[in-house]
Amino acid sequence: MDDLSAHVKAVTRLTFFFLSVCCLAWVFLPAYESWWGGLMIGGAASLLNARHLAWKVTRIGANAAAQTNRRANLGFFTRACIALLAVVIAIKTYTFQLPATVAGLFVAQLATLILGFLSKRKLMATNSTDERGENN
Repeated sequence: MDDLSAHVKAVTRLTFFFLSVCCLAWVFLPAYESWWGGLMIGGAASLLNARHLAWKVTRIGANAAAQTNRRANLGFFTRACIALLAVVIAIKTYTFQLPATVAGLFVAQLATLILGFLSKRKLMATNSTDERGENN
């Protein structure tokens, strides 16, 4: 599970970097403030969903290691409600753009995907491709 916590920290850093870029873009391109705000709301909800999912996976792993018979799920309903709340906040409260909010909901998932590919590439580069281990 140490890999999971390190991966979640990296996703959190990338998402905060994305939110910082959106804040700077809002300052330098104020004509599109409804788009940048929507991206930020969606990105924040995406990060919250990613952290919630990581917490649930850790909990399920701990229950499996303890060999308890508790039935566990990954909390899809909770994550769907967080996304719905972000959409409602974007539309009703601040009138941010809905497409930008929905696009922002994918930020942490895309960061997870990209970090996973980079991690796999790094792992393949460090492993020996020679079957007998002569290149170690």
